Amino acid sequence: MLNFGSRKLRKKAIRILLVLFCGSVLFFFNLGGWDLWNPDEPRYAQIAKEMLKSGNFIIPHLNGEVYYDKPPLFFALIALSYKLIGEINSFSARLPSAFFGLLTLILVFYFGKRLKNETTGLISALVLATSFQFFWLSRRANIDVTLVFFTTLSIFSFYVGASYQRKKWLLYLIGYSSMALGFFAKLQPALVVPFLAIVPYFVWKRGIRFILDKSHIPGIIVFLSLMLWWSLITFKAQGVDYLKGLLWEKSASTFLESSGHNRPIYYYLYDFPLQFLPWTFLWVSTVIFLIRKKDADGIFLLSWFWLVFVFFSLAEAKRGLYLLPIFPAASLMVGHFLEEIKEGDKLVEYPFFALGLLFLLFAIVAPIAGIYGKKFLSQAPFMGIMFAIIAAIGGVIILFLKNNVKRFGITVVCCVIMYFVCCWKIFPAINPYASYRPFCEKIMKIYEEGDELVVYKLQGAEINFYTGILFLNRVYDETTLKDLLLKKRVICVLKKSDLQSLQGFKIRVITIEKVGNKELAIITNKGGV
Repeated sequence: MLNFGSRKLRKKAIRILLVLFCGSVLFFFNLGGWDLWNPDEPRYAQIAKEMLKSGNFIIPHLNGEVYYDKPPLFFALIALSYKLIGEINSFSARLPSAFFGLLTLILVFYFGKRLKNETTGLISALVLATSFQFFWLSRRANIDVTLVFFTTLSIFSFYVGASYQRKKWLLYLIGYSSMALGFFAKLQPALVVPFLAIVPYFVWKRGIRFILDKSHIPGIIVFLSLMLWWSLITFKAQGVDYLKGLLWEKSASTFLESSGHNRPIYYYLYDFPLQFLPWTFLWVSTVIFLIRKKDADGIFLLSWFWLVFVFFSLAEAKRGLYLLPIFPAASLMVGHFLEEIKEGDKLVEYPFFALGLLFLLFAIVAPIAGIYGKKFLSQAPFMGIMFAIIAAIGGVIILFLKNNVKRFGITVVCCVIMYFVCCWKIFPAINPYASYRPFCEKIMKIYEEGDELVVYKLQGAEINFYTGILFLNRVYDETTLKDLLLKKRVICVLKKSDLQSLQGFKIRVITIEKVGNKELAIITNKGGV
């Protein structure tokens, strides 16, 4: 018996170590190998920088002004990372995302084990780790992976707790606490996602008894206490206008109307399949399989995925990363499917065939992309050929093997290798074209004490971050800009298209450059520099 237990323990340890190894390679390797890129990264890093400098961890600030868009937790985590690492750079800014990405993989492993067995957990965790959007966001200073950890932990706690009689209250307490922490990271989605994943399913399964269970009471008390504590200290620090701006104008109201990210209701129907590559084909078969099977776990995963999917589809504001909280559900669905489906079943043969063809198509496209990428990286043609070889080998093996485990394994290995090369060579090569650092260095070459640094019709957080200047004069109307140019010594950053409005003014154009997807100019009214 002892020997059996030892073997079982070793197998579990190996599986967890495999998840940790893949997650560490994918999320941490060369994490600071390129600068912070728009959208979001420089802005969030700058907010954390100002938070650390001011010591105000309750009200986020950007450019010395109150930042209404997001609550403080994620910025505080970045600030803590700055403190622990001892430097303010891209690595320390991205560290919280990578850390919570890895924790989410472990959580999904145990979730899969709870649903079926450790093999399901392993497959699900590896699917999540290698789905492109989750991999990408786990390496960016974005809030969403941190949010996903808290929503998934909350759902896991409620799901497991519902099957316990003793200590159920403790698991529910963890679930409610996770919702609160997620709320402090990204507000309402942290409440909506667990609610939609848990409440409809368990009400369907157990009726109103689930909601009326007294085991919820300690968790609800802690949740409400945390909400009240945060609301009071926030109200005391900034007043009701801040709470209104944060909780409604910059968040909940975007469900009904949005000044940005407006997309049609069907947007996620074509966006999610792209985000979830390379596992999209298997996921489609998984949905069919689970609908046919109609087992309780499958219904739970389907309801979690589709209720949240529909909710976010109904919102006016849509971005690909908003769907990240359903990636654990999609990954668990695929893990459940691959563990149960019989080899040779058409539901698994067709998606693996499509996946093999996708790899072969990539093998054709990669060398062509390498030729065009030579202007960014001299080694791009070689990289293109290397990607093509990896994809071709993977595609051929996937097409001709009949063993599901081996086909799954070769897909994971190919993804890990290609993502590794991207982090090692491709992303650093793109950096000079996406980073604001070189552009900001040109600003600092002409900047002198007493100069007014102005950004015109731009938020300018990346200018704050890479110049180190805390206060920029953000100007949004032409009259104010012209008045400043007449009265003060000005250095101004603006879009190239806005230069024509300054014709007739004595200004010098220092440079015009494309940074990311924007063509920007640096101008000054100073004398010869």
